[in-house]
Amino acid sequence: MAMKQPKPQYERDLIVEVDDLVVKFQVRGVSGQQTIIPVDHVHFSIRKGEVLSLVGESGSGKSTIGRSLVRILRPSGGTIRINGNDITSIRGKELKGYRKDAQMIFQDPFSSLNPVKTVEKHLTFPLKKHQGFKGKELSQKVGELLQKVGLTPVNEIRTKFPHELSGGQRQRLAIARALAVNPKFVVADEPISMLDVSIRAGILQLMNELKNDFGLSYLYITHDLASARYFGDRIMVMYGGKVMELADSKELIKLPLHPYTRLLLAATPGSHIDMNLTDQSNEPPNLAIDRKGCPFAFRCPSATDICREEMPSLQNKSQTGEHFVACHHSL
Repeated sequence: MAMKQPKPQYERDLIVEVDDLVVKFQVRGVSGQQTIIPVDHVHFSIRKGEVLSLVGESGSGKSTIGRSLVRILRPSGGTIRINGNDITSIRGKELKGYRKDAQMIFQDPFSSLNPVKTVEKHLTFPLKKHQGFKGKELSQKVGELLQKVGLTPVNEIRTKFPHELSGGQRQRLAIARALAVNPKFVVADEPISMLDVSIRAGILQLMNELKNDFGLSYLYITHDLASARYFGDRIMVMYGGKVMELADSKELIKLPLHPYTRLLLAATPGSHIDMNLTDQSNEPPNLAIDRKGCPFAFRCPSATDICREEMPSLQNKSQTGEHFVACHHSL
């Protein structure tokens, strides 16, 4: 019997492996029931301890991918592996067990919290259910989590209800609740977009500290390229359910290859990209399942006939590293 070859170090370090992910929805349109495809054959991976920033405007498929990874949504096709385990179609006890490995931090910390439960109750439930803590040990663990996310004084905070907390405090509580099950992977779905500008950096700094302390990997979903670069090791840009570009954060910001990435950068204050934004259409992408070509073609200043007929494949354009772009006319 031939010996099984060990996996290369890169593959052993992979926490998340997404292969050919497809998500379809049935919606009611003008002409009746129709199928849309907000996530259209997407591939990517996330390494242990890595932050992958997922950037794109509304309708690009970012949140749909995030919800698929934590199995709030069940994919229509493709494969999702977490720590080498296929979780694409798991149900029942398997799915409940998976909740210990992957958690989600939602955009709105107020609506994601139960208004009739105290801070302590939000943390004791996952600690008891998934880690089996009881009595004094449970109370001590609640205090440690609150201390870890900067919710102090602990004895005062633990008795409060969500409406008695500020927006930043509520998001810190949501982060603590996600950590209560000791996950390996966290989907952070625009966790700072509803917070005051003055406290956004503090939340990102906290998430970065927790990444190092707990050995976490993140999928960080955002509209903001500035925070994507600050927090993310790599950036993946999506439009209309397709991956447009994927590269190291610094590389992508310095040398964006896709017209859509350059458009996003041009809309960022202080950007080095010069583009007349008034000439750009703001129509949402076409998500119809029978669409053809690149979804960005109708807004792209460089589009030609081939762009409207054929979706380009995601190809590595870097000679020395990894800089993937899906464009017939990339730089």
